[in-house]
Amino acid sequence: MPKFVLHYFDARGRGEPARLLFAVAGIPFQDRRVSQEEWPAIKPKIPGGTLPYLEVEGVGITQSMVIYRHLARLFGLDGDTVLDKAHVEEITEYLIEMKIKYMSGLAFPPKDDEEKLKQLKEEFMTKLQACCCQIDRILQTNKSTEGWAVGKKLTFADIMMFEAFEHVLSSMPEVLDKYPRIQKCRKKLQSLKKLQEYLSKRKVTAF
Repeated sequence: MPKFVLHYFDARGRGEPARLLFAVAGIPFQDRRVSQEEWPAIKPKIPGGTLPYLEVEGVGITQSMVIYRHLARLFGLDGDTVLDKAHVEEITEYLIEMKIKYMSGLAFPPKDDEEKLKQLKEEFMTKLQACCCQIDRILQTNKSTEGWAVGKKLTFADIMMFEAFEHVLSSMPEVLDKYPRIQKCRKKLQSLKKLQEYLSKRKVTAF
């Protein structure tokens, strides 16, 4: 395997799916965490001026989804068949939609404004339910008894289903009560020793 360096802030955020891909695949990488104090000096050196940024043997890759897909393909976690690959990407896109909605509102809730908070929760739950219904539809098409989201083995879809709900469930633990298939996939991933080892050592951050 080539040498990997992942540049991201000292947070989970958009860097965490890539870290989880490395962890679950058992592939070593340098986790370069950029502090807020360092960022102004480093930003001009990063193509596009955004993170995450992945170096593969010194060659850079930008854009978070491009990085995730590249690593998933490289590690064989993008699905076996052409249809499986489409379903992996479909699930991932719904989860990204949900995460964007959460991060743009409830992740930083307004203070002393109950009406605004109520509105944000309603809007987020509408988005979450719409996304979860579509994900559940895809999960129902998987005839394998292995318990993974797509096909007969672990894919990036399982990793994203774990990661996308991490922060949401910490503040809204009931949101997946109506979606046992999604819960089952998350529990299946959490049973992996490599993931457990990574999580036990992972630095605690707000996001």
